[in-house]
Amino acid sequence: MASAKTASDNNDSARQMAQMVEAVLGNPLSRDLIKFCTKRCKCGRRVELALEVLSGIKPKLCPKCALASKIINYMITSITKKNNIKDSDLMACIKEPYWRRGLATTLEGIAEFGIKKPFTGSAPFLIVWNITKACNLACKHCYENTHVKAPDELTTQEALDAVDYLAEQGLAYIAVSGGEPLMRPDFFQIAEKMKEKGIALSIATNGTLITKETAKKLKSVNCLYAQVSVDGATAKTHNSFRGRNSFEQTLEGIKNLVAEGIIVGISCTVTRFNIREVEKEIDLAEKIGASIFMHYNFIPVGRGTEIAKYDISPKQREELMLTLAKQNGKRKVTLLSTAPQYARVCSGFSIASLSHFDVFGTNPEMTKSSAFLADFVGGCGTGRLYLAMEPNGDIKPCVFIPIKIGNIKNRNFDKIWREDKSLLELRDRKSFKGNCGYCKFTSSCGGCRARALGYFDSLSAPDPGCVLNQKYWDKIVKGKTKKKKNKKKK
Repeated sequence: MASAKTASDNNDSARQMAQMVEAVLGNPLSRDLIKFCTKRCKCGRRVELALEVLSGIKPKLCPKCALASKIINYMITSITKKNNIKDSDLMACIKEPYWRRGLATTLEGIAEFGIKKPFTGSAPFLIVWNITKACNLACKHCYENTHVKAPDELTTQEALDAVDYLAEQGLAYIAVSGGEPLMRPDFFQIAEKMKEKGIALSIATNGTLITKETAKKLKSVNCLYAQVSVDGATAKTHNSFRGRNSFEQTLEGIKNLVAEGIIVGISCTVTRFNIREVEKEIDLAEKIGASIFMHYNFIPVGRGTEIAKYDISPKQREELMLTLAKQNGKRKVTLLSTAPQYARVCSGFSIASLSHFDVFGTNPEMTKSSAFLADFVGGCGTGRLYLAMEPNGDIKPCVFIPIKIGNIKNRNFDKIWREDKSLLELRDRKSFKGNCGYCKFTSSCGGCRARALGYFDSLSAPDPGCVLNQKYWDKIVKGKTKKKKNKKKK
C-alpha cells in the first residue's frame, strides 16, 4: 500500500537525520564549526540556506553565509558517505522544508545549549495546536473538556498570523488537534498557510467527519499523518468513551484517509475499560489499512479527572508495553506508546526506540547506531522538542499540562522557550523525584511529567505509572481507599 511505503520512507528519513546528528556530535572540529555555521544572518538561517543550496535551490547569500553553506554541505556529504546513506535518500530528505528546518533546529540547539542528554533544540520541532474547542463528540477522557467553540478563539487572521510567526521562529511541524479540528470552518485555509510556509502538517481527529472529499482535501494540503482516536475494538466499547454511535463513522473515515495514501495511526487511550481489547484493536488497525497503533497514556486532566480511578496500574502498563515491544516488527503496523518508559522496554528486546513516537526496529546495526540517540532524543519531549498551543493562542508545555506560559499574540516565543521557569524545570531531570531522577534510563525516559502533575501537582514529581515507582502508585491507591472508608463511616 502507498501509505505503508510512505511511512517506511519517513522512518528512513528520521533514521538518516539521526545518524547525521550522531556523527556531528562525535566530532570536536564539527562542533566548533557549528557555532559559526548556525549564526543567523539577514539572509536567513544558515543551515536551512545551506540545505537549500544542496537541494538545488539557489538562495542569495552573503560571503559569510556562502562559506557556512560550503562547510555545512561538506560535513553532511561526508557524514552520508561514512554512514552509507544513498545520495538519492539524502536528496529525498532535504527537498522537504520541514526536514531542513528540523536539522537546522538540531544543529542550532547543539551550538546554543551544548551536547546534552536529553537534547534541547533552539526552538521546538513541533507544536500541538488545539485549534478549536468545538467538537461533535463528548469523550470521557478528553483533556480539553471540549464541546463548543470558545468565545476567545483566534480569528482566521490571527491564526494565519500565528503560522507566519511560527515559521519565522523555525518551527518544522504542526500537529493540529482540538476539540475536533475539522469543526473549525477555516481549517483548510489555515492548513494552506502551513503548506505555503513549508511547515509539515498532521491532524488528530475522531475521524467521523472525514468523508472521501475531506480526505482528498487533506491530501491536497500535504497532511503527512492522521491520528484517529479509536478507543476499543468493538462499537460498544468505543461508543461508551465517545458519547454517541461513532464507531462505524470513525472506521469509514480511516478507510477514506488510507485510500488517499495518508499515513494513519490509530490511537487508543488505554484504561481498565478497554485494556483487554488492545490486541484485537491492533488486528482491526491492520485490517483497515492503518500504519501505526499508538497506546496513549491516560492522563488525569480535563474531563479525565472524572474517571481517574479507571487508570491502569504500573504492572498492567508494563505488561502492555511488553506485549507491544514483543510484536513490533512482526505486525503489519508499527506499535508505539506515549508512555516514555516504552524506550526502556524496547531496549530489552534490542529494539532501538529514539522516543515513544519512533521505533527503529530490530536491525542490529541500527540498534547499535541509535543507542546513543535514545538518550539524546530523551523520551518525552515536553519543553525540549515540542510545545502546545490553545485555541486562543495560549502556549503550554504540553496539551496535558494546563500551565499557561505565554500567548502567541505577544510575539515573545523565543523568550518563552529560553527563559520560562516551567520549561527549565522540565529540562532539569536531575531534579525529578523518585526513580525518575536517578534511574539509569532517566535520559531516554524521564517519566511522564503530565502524569506527575496530574497525580502529585508537581512537574518534578515521580511518574506513578512506572513499575519502578510502584510505591508512589500504592500511595495513590491507598489514598483513594482511605477516602472510600471515610465515606462509609459517615
